[in-house]
Amino acid sequence: MLAEDVVMYGDGGGNAPALSQPVHGAVRVARLLAGLARQASQAHLRVRPVAVNGQPGAIVTDPEDRVVGVVSLDIADGLVQTVRSVVNPDKLRHLGPVTDWSQVLRPRPG
Repeated sequence: MLAEDVVMYGDGGGNAPALSQPVHGAVRVARLLAGLARQASQAHLRVRPVAVNGQPGAIVTDPEDRVVGVVSLDIADGLVQTVRSVVNPDKLRHLGPVTDWSQVLRPRPG
């Protein structure tokens, strides 16, 4: 479903861990998304499908239902052309209580 020339962008705004540079190409983006999915599963994050600016996307929340991030997909000709991930808490506050990846990925006591 990824276009061969797909690009993934991350926006942490300097306030949360994110991609420092865009990731180009279907293989590299697929590997990155698979790794993020593993981390999300280990942290017990939930992914809820939503429309983002008229395109498919998702809101990612932690077990306490705080927003961790939003992912949007730009689709053209039936393929994902662009993946955008926003994890900057300042850009997510309008969606409810937020947290960030660095908090989510810390080992929990007990």
